Amino acid sequence: MMLLMMEFVNYLNILFDERQANPGDDLITGLIQAEEEGDKLSREELFSMLVLLIVAGHETTVGLIGNGAFALLQDQALMARLKENPADVAAAVEEFLRYDGPVERVFVRWAAEDLELGGQFIKRGEAVISVIAAANRDPELFERPHELDIDRPQNKHMAFGKGVHFCLGAPLARLEGEVAFQALLARLPNLRLNVAPEAAEVRWSPGLRNFVSLPVRWDPSE
Repeated sequence: MMLLMMEFVNYLNILFDERQANPGDDLITGLIQAEEEGDKLSREELFSMLVLLIVAGHETTVGLIGNGAFALLQDQALMARLKENPADVAAAVEEFLRYDGPVERVFVRWAAEDLELGGQFIKRGEAVISVIAAANRDPELFERPHELDIDRPQNKHMAFGKGVHFCLGAPLARLEGEVAFQALLARLPNLRLNVAPEAAEVRWSPGLRNFVSLPVRWDPSE
């Protein structure tokens, strides 16, 4: 993982140098040239911005679709319902985000003041990591939190964060999920897992959870 990250950093540095020398009509050139009151993005800020755009704009959506499909393919009753009632797919996407969302935890934050949270005392300046996956299965907020239920009233999951850190791409992610699952159910209505659920290979990366692969089978004659 570290070697891949170093290669990616080198690639971006070369790309930044090339765009500075030869500006184009593209996002990277726009970020390099962005200026506010004489202040421009540093090389480190440019790198962080590109990583965020790649992860938030691609990796999390892949995780939503893969994790959601994994849950759906284990629930034939839900599959039948969604095939008959495509309008329910939106609610299913919300429950997929809660039940097994692609983002497990957020970046490190630092406590601005001393506080007690959940019986744990946190000192000012100490690092805090919020685990979204745990919040989304909080039994004080969700009945039967470990069950997949698309009929949950007011599904107030934390998959997109909260407050000033709420994901700007949430509407697009929801739409992508709805379109993907509606198309999947319409085009491959008898799709099945082709591996035991416990044998599906999970990819773990910092803060994210999705699958290395998800083997499926489909018989067009059925």
